[in-house]
Formats: sequence, structure tokens, C-alpha cells
Amino acid sequence: MITYTAPMWVGLIIGFIIGAAAEAWGIANPETLIRLAKWEDRLFLDCILIGFAVSTPVIYGLYAAGIGFHWSPKPLYLIGVGLGGIFFGTGLALSGYFPGSIWMALGEGRRDAVYAVFGAVLGAASWTALYQTPAGQWLVNTLNFGSLTLGGKKISPFVIQPLDGLTRLDLFGISVVYGVALFIIAYYLPRYKGGERSCLRANVEKRMTPYEIQKHIDTAKYLTDGGLPYKKGSTAQKLNEYYAVEDNVTRWFMISVAGIVGLTVVAEMFLHQIFGESTTDSWLAGQLFLPTFKYSEAVFKGIGWEPFSDIGTLMGAFFSAVFLTRRYTSFRNIIPPSWAERFGSNQAVRFLGSFGGAYLMLFGARMADGCASGHILSGGIQMALSGWEFAIAVFASMLIVGRIYYRK
Repeated sequence: MITYTAPMWVGLIIGFIIGAAAEAWGIANPETLIRLAKWEDRLFLDCILIGFAVSTPVIYGLYAAGIGFHWSPKPLYLIGVGLGGIFFGTGLALSGYFPGSIWMALGEGRRDAVYAVFGAVLGAASWTALYQTPAGQWLVNTLNFGSLTLGGKKISPFVIQPLDGLTRLDLFGISVVYGVALFIIAYYLPRYKGGERSCLRANVEKRMTPYEIQKHIDTAKYLTDGGLPYKKGSTAQKLNEYYAVEDNVTRWFMISVAGIVGLTVVAEMFLHQIFGESTTDSWLAGQLFLPTFKYSEAVFKGIGWEPFSDIGTLMGAFFSAVFLTRRYTSFRNIIPPSWAERFGSNQAVRFLGSFGGAYLMLFGARMADGCASGHILSGGIQMALSGWEFAIAVFASMLIVGRIYYRK
């Protein structure tokens, strides 16, 4: 089996690529994820599904051909993963952030992301304290079935062992069916609530409804709110007013970006480890407050290049926001429109939402041993069962809280 382990600094490059691509998506803007919680804009969901569809057959095909990867499907401990996902989805709906997008938002110059950083570290510290109690141990040890994937189980860092009767080639076949199924869901799920056209119909008819046109304009407006000026015909205008606001995510630009992110995660797993973001918060909490706690000691021992990839994510988002999309807001007081419509533009109120939401999100992420990057993105590419349990819990709680929290 061909394997390789890259030095830690390579994480900067991996994070840079993902941070720049996701900033171009609009993921650094909390309004994007708040609208996902309201089920008005499914950008993140569609792009993640396409990332899985492109990357999962690639990684399992290479694995069947003898290429080794640093596999890390998270353990499936049903109660802790599910409850952690509920906390995570609730915090996401309140703040508009997940761990990685906080770093992207800092790169985009968003003031409320500063509040979110403190909430995230405190949330990670709270789980560190709970972990060594009987309650914390019960959450991670009860109904723990180990690191399972569709058709396999991780038995060592480089080996996903197929279940009885299956081979690595069978795992590749499962991954192809898995990828096709997820692509079909993304293809037929319009990005905007109330949208009518799929990618094929939009490209054949070469027209959109007035509603879809208005959603384009509205999306471009919130993505560039408070950002830097840009010229007509510039790259920034194309990114903000056309590519990032396409009515269906299965156009070529969004497929390309989703594919870049997914394949970058595949490359990362070959080079060193899965893509994860929330471990950095636990590492910071341990270094700052709780260095002798059991969970901190485990994080210190097991942490990889997450701090490097998080710094790279921030740098990539900053590069994209300044030189490509021109969305850099210079840390002015920019309130997400959905938040302002429901709660007004008071900065202190937004502080509470950003800080408190990030706290709940990181508390849940560390309880579940992963976040949107480690569980949903990396886990989904690996076909990890824990990743899918976490994702279902996150989306269910996010949609419920979003419906209640942002009701008019």
C-alpha cells in the first residue's frame, strides 16, 4: 500500500485552498447559514452533497487500487453524537457560524466573528470540564460501536476493513452508488426555497422567473454588504453578481468549487489527516485554562495540523475577500439581514447571539468529537455512519430552532 505523511506546515496550504473556495461560496457570511436554518437558501447543503458525490468514489477507488489514506471516521457513540449534533445545530442557527466559518469570517473582516471566537473557546472548555465526569464518560462510552463506515470499519490509521464478504472493490462500488444518489438529490433540490428550475431546465430555457431574479439580487446584496468597492466587469462583479448567486448549485461554477473542496479533503487525507476545525478550540482551551484535564491531555497528544489549517483557512478567506470577491468588511458593525429583521441592529444583541450560538456549537462539536468539517464534510466523504447521525441531528435541530428563532 502506498502511504505518505506530510509535514505539519502543509496544513496551511490545505486550509488556504478551502478557506478561499468557501469564502467565494459565501460561507463566511453568517447570513448564508442563517438562511439555511430558515430553509430559504440550501447553498451549503447542495455544495456539500456535490463534494461527497465527486470525492467519495475517488477516495475509495484509489483505496481499492492500493493508495493508503489517513482514515479517521469518528466513533459512532449514539447518544453523545446525537446530542452533540442537537447542540451544534442549535448554535449554528443562532450564530450563523460553524467552527471553520468563524475563521473564514475573521478573514472576511466580520466583527461578530470576534465574539464567536470567544464563545467557541469557552464552549470547548466546558466540554473539557464535563468529559472527565461520570456524565461525560457515559456520553462517549454508552452505545459506542466504533468507527464504522458503509460496508466497513476502521481497524488502523490506514485501513478500512470491509465487512465480512466484501472487498475494497465492493467498497468502491458502494461509493459510486452513494455518490450518484447524493448528486441526484443536489441536482433536483433548487438552491432557493420557491425556486422552480433545475440546472438542466435553466440552461435549456435560458431564463428565470421574476422570483429567481429577485433572489439573485438579494443574495448579491447581502454578500457584498459593507464590502470593498469593485469595478464593472471585474472578477469581483462576476463572483458576486453571477457565479455565487446562481439559482441552482449544479451549474459549472458551484460544481467546480464543491469539487475543489472535496478533492482537497481527499488530498489532505492522503497527506496527513482528515479536515477538521473544532479541535483547535479545544487545544486553545486546554492551553489557556485547563492544561491538566484529561480531555486537554488527549487533545495535546493527538492534535495534528488543525491549528495550521485553521490559520490557512483564515488566510485563504482574507485573500479571497480582498483580492477576488472584495467582500472584506474591515470589522465594521455589519448585522446579518435576517438577524436585523428579527432583532434589530443593536450590536450588543448580536454579540449575544454570536457568542452564545458559538458556545453551544463548539460544546456540541466536542461532545460529538467532530464538527461540520470533521463529521459532516470529512465523515461524509468517508461514508462514516457517525457523520450521518451527526448531520441528521444538526439539520433537524437547526431547522426547528431556525423556524422558532426567526419567525416574524
